[in-house]
Amino acid sequence: MNLGIPSLIEFRTVREHLAFAREKGFSFFEMNLSFPWFQSDKLDIAELVRLSKEYKVGYTIHLHDQLNPFDFSPEIREGAIKSIEYALHLAESVNAKKLTIHLQNGMYSSVNGTKIYAYEVASDEYIYYVDKMARLVESCLGNSDSFFCIENTKGFLPYHKKAIEHLLSFPCFGLTFDVGHNAKASEDDEAFILSYKDRIKHFHIHDVTIKANHVALGTGYLDIPYYIDLARKIDESVVLEVKETKAIEESLVYLETIQ
Repeated sequence: MNLGIPSLIEFRTVREHLAFAREKGFSFFEMNLSFPWFQSDKLDIAELVRLSKEYKVGYTIHLHDQLNPFDFSPEIREGAIKSIEYALHLAESVNAKKLTIHLQNGMYSSVNGTKIYAYEVASDEYIYYVDKMARLVESCLGNSDSFFCIENTKGFLPYHKKAIEHLLSFPCFGLTFDVGHNAKASEDDEAFILSYKDRIKHFHIHDVTIKANHVALGTGYLDIPYYIDLARKIDESVVLEVKETKAIEESLVYLETIQ
């Protein structure tokens, strides 16, 4: 199983992440572009390539958590598209084969206690922006073996599913299955995701408790052996997405018990 580490708040540099990943036997580091030290004006791409060779650890890319290329505001969309273009350039330059993005819920109005989402009301416009992004990504990734993956977060709403179905009509798109997000979500995304099992290209695996998410494997209520077995069968990259080095080390010990 091809295991990687997430971006960790304990570290401030790419070198620290790669050194820790190599020490613990991980294959890659998922650079989250939300973090202040992983912004385009602070990264030296040539240095990233050199460090990857030095530590023999690769990369995956997680786009900014709040990025929204489908916003109704043209100014916000333009900024988001520039961020995606940069991320695609970064991924190509450092040989990162997986990029992950969240789908935002967008704005809503609460009417008599019911949330009415603008993306649902203006669904044609929403899908138009989805299609524009899809064609941009396709033009950049082409026939490469890289994938631009949609991650489940708070539960896919109906318009999210329509967007995903459209995106998956392009071969360069895939899914990132976050098993902890699924457990905590208001909607159960697992059946929908598994209906596209052949398009799952990346995993975020972590445990959850009643109070917390992204905790060490084996310390919560998820059936971690089931999800590890699923990841092994699908044979795609897995981020051990816990949030501190201690939890990563505890998770590695746990994984040894379920080999």
